[in-house]
Amino acid sequence: MANWSAQSIEQLAPDAAALKTAQSTAKASKWVNLGRNERLLWGECQGSGANPYQVRVDHIDVAYKCSCPSRKLPCKHTLALLLLMADGSVPAGTPPEFVDEWAGNRAKRAEAKQQREAQGGASAEPDPQAKAKRIEKRENRIGSGLEQLQTWIADIVGQGLAAVRGQGSAVWSQMAARLVDAQAPGLARRVRDLGDRAIASTDWQSELLAGLARLQLLIEAYGKLAELPPDLAAEVRTRIGWTQDQDELRQREGVRDVWSVVARRQTEDENLRTQFTWLHGDATNRFALILEFAVGNQPLPATFIVGQAIDAELVFFDGCPQLRALEKVRMPPPYPPPQAGEGQGVGVRRLPAGCDVATMQSRYAQLVSANPWLDRHPFVLGPVQPRLDGERLSLHDASGRRVPVNRSFRHHWNLFALAAGEPLTMFGEWDGAAFEPHTVQRSRDLFMVARLGDLAVLSKVA
Repeated sequence: MANWSAQSIEQLAPDAAALKTAQSTAKASKWVNLGRNERLLWGECQGSGANPYQVRVDHIDVAYKCSCPSRKLPCKHTLALLLLMADGSVPAGTPPEFVDEWAGNRAKRAEAKQQREAQGGASAEPDPQAKAKRIEKRENRIGSGLEQLQTWIADIVGQGLAAVRGQGSAVWSQMAARLVDAQAPGLARRVRDLGDRAIASTDWQSELLAGLARLQLLIEAYGKLAELPPDLAAEVRTRIGWTQDQDELRQREGVRDVWSVVARRQTEDENLRTQFTWLHGDATNRFALILEFAVGNQPLPATFIVGQAIDAELVFFDGCPQLRALEKVRMPPPYPPPQAGEGQGVGVRRLPAGCDVATMQSRYAQLVSANPWLDRHPFVLGPVQPRLDGERLSLHDASGRRVPVNRSFRHHWNLFALAAGEPLTMFGEWDGAAFEPHTVQRSRDLFMVARLGDLAVLSKVA
């Protein structure tokens, strides 16, 4: 990423506390040996130790390293150095030895990786017979797992839904473990999620019955893959747990467009963090979902910044509908960076035109008719006004229709303050029962929902 603004740097911050400390550290008087060139950025910041912390950043590929002991990535020193560059406070210069050494090591690792991949591709041609045997062995395991799952579902229905709910989480985790052993991790995840909802939901009867029905339907669909349309067959295989080879996908012809980065969110499951980035194509008018992963303290990539526009070719995974994608090629930036005074949000790119509630619900019904296992789908909803219906936040469109907001949303009053009585446009996901906002547009500005709680008080009524 060549162009940085204060708003794009804020999105890199691991939390509000790190950003606040970085802002106070972003003073040239606290730094020595500041410098930058067309790719690298560096500086030394005096901390609590005897020696200053050495910070180096590749501001094109977005990589960084700091000698401080902080477990937060990026640390406050890295964020502060980027803020200084965005403010124009870092002069051009020649990298010192500690920066050259870091950049050289990164280049060597990248070259070694390319050589390994090239040698592997040339010398390790897959054995078709061995591959076919592995696939057959896995198919047999999955078939056995599906038989166990079908018997398990029949037992639950025979005993009654209330009986299984009273058994707690063990019955769900045990079945999920069997499916993992059967090499059907997708099914295992659906069983665990259904168990969590069945235990916690107030409407557990209908959710449990519907979830079991979808599991049974998935079992039957997997047994008739050859009779399904190709996109739906690929969706069923993915739901079971089969993956698609990303190297093979990248060999396909992609879809080139100017893609606006409209949302980004992160989830954490034990030691694995997942980053969901949503793009929208200007010409194709289609959404794309980019998934990125990090383990432990490894930093998540900063490949995309909300509000950014990229000219890129994407390759889509098979599915129904096709949403998940890989970035195949990125071209030079299609637009100049935002200029000062062009808004206080995270960029000057706007959300695509929104739809009303009825249109969203109708479109979602069409998608579910084609894919009954669809959990949620992206939509731009608006203009809508946030209101409280009792204790539940809902979004009302101009026709008076409304949809509830996901109960996990925790920024009700920040959203009301941001709206200030005016309608908003929102990008989010609709699951047929509730809308989960990810990005909010007010006037020219975009705001990430995850950052709404960090906003200063917008107004105060005496």
